[in-house]
Amino acid sequence: MSGRIVVIDASFGSVDVEAEAAAAYGVTIEGAGDVLGPAIVEAAGTADGVLVRYGRIDADVIAGSTGWRVIGRYGVGVDNIDLEAATAHGIAVVNVPDYCVEEVAEHAAALVLASTRKLPQAQKLVDTGRWNDWEELRPVRPLSACTLGLVGIGRIGGEVVRLLAPFFGRVIAFDPAQAPPAGVEQVGLDELFAEADVVSLHCPLTPSTQNLVDAAKLAAMKPDSVLVNVSRGGLVDTAALGDALRAGAIGGAALDVLPQEPPDPDDPLVGAPNLIVTNHIAWYSDAALVTLRRLLAARCSAYLNGEPVPSIVNARELAAR
Repeated sequence: MSGRIVVIDASFGSVDVEAEAAAAYGVTIEGAGDVLGPAIVEAAGTADGVLVRYGRIDADVIAGSTGWRVIGRYGVGVDNIDLEAATAHGIAVVNVPDYCVEEVAEHAAALVLASTRKLPQAQKLVDTGRWNDWEELRPVRPLSACTLGLVGIGRIGGEVVRLLAPFFGRVIAFDPAQAPPAGVEQVGLDELFAEADVVSLHCPLTPSTQNLVDAAKLAAMKPDSVLVNVSRGGLVDTAALGDALRAGAIGGAALDVLPQEPPDPDDPLVGAPNLIVTNHIAWYSDAALVTLRRLLAARCSAYLNGEPVPSIVNARELAAR
């Protein structure tokens, strides 16, 4: 079996890793450079599929790409791909939800600890010559007296529990799709936001989770609580979060993802107090990057060969066609 897959906008500089992984399946990989919108159709030509990182694969692009059998997404989320259109055209959408579980969980844990211990604020005191003004950091509580709340308890959420449960006196979770691990209490979403001292988000971005953390959820949180998001930027209403931070309605927030990346200078979060923002790097380690590229190319190539693939996002919908 042979096939051809085009890498659209990976921006990795070469496709050597993908090409090596695909070669085992008799599939060739080509790099098209960074192309967006309608230009994707021309760049992919008669390819059997594409690999995409940031580009939007909408219904028009899918309709114009009659030869595609598979779309691979570098990462976990697939909200930049029109799943309904892909399914309607019989195209499988493949992601790699298992490539950076350790990295994202560790990043979430780091943000939780940095926020609750107020490390950025302490660093600022040192940098501005105010070594003895530590009382400005109040309140700081021992985590053994705090409750950790997780929205989503899948691969990454479960690993966050493993890492952080020894620190916290209580761990609660909300996940309508699965039961939490031993030692974690399943609670309702409203109860979680009201009772948790740290709320950590670990769920996909869907129409039902868009702006999940809105003004009402933020108002329900404790005044010294912390919000952590390493999942998708659209889960949080950033305007409402900026207002809450400036009003002191919550104690702080730590985000690795934003609705728009990088943010505009007039983004409501820019300059908000008690805020940590990292540049969407929770997924990253040198090993994770190679694993992501290798697994995505291998899985899409395997699909072209009719072999089983563990992460076809729209597998159920394709089977029902």
